Amino acid sequence: MIRLKTFFVAMALAAAGLVPAAMAQTAPAQVPLIEPAQVRGLMSLGGKITVVDVRTQEEWNQGHINGATLMPLDTLPNTYTKLPKTGKLIVYCRSGHRSGQAVQFLIAHGYTNAVSMNGGYMAWSQK
Repeated sequence: MIRLKTFFVAMALAAAGLVPAAMAQTAPAQVPLIEPAQVRGLMSLGGKITVVDVRTQEEWNQGHINGATLMPLDTLPNTYTKLPKTGKLIVYCRSGHRSGQAVQFLIAHGYTNAVSMNGGYMAWSQK
């Protein structure tokens, strides 16, 4: 169900001209990644990082990274300008697919500081 919803969100973003149609239909390519252990390290050092969860509210309610900001993928085109262009911008979803799409979108809009957390919340939860 989540994968189907993700597909429709991606197609809606493509239809609105916010992401290329090819990107909406395939897995993200060449997305900068960061490992969950690296994120934990950055968080423990208190560095200038912003963590963004692009999952749904329902997924967020089931668990999320403390200090993260919820910004579901389907709202990103309307909310991304609230994100800082300085410091590390770490984006995650459940497994890494949606966050990859979000990072590609952000990079296309000038966010050179955006990275996708490899493996998403599932990898984060495994510690």
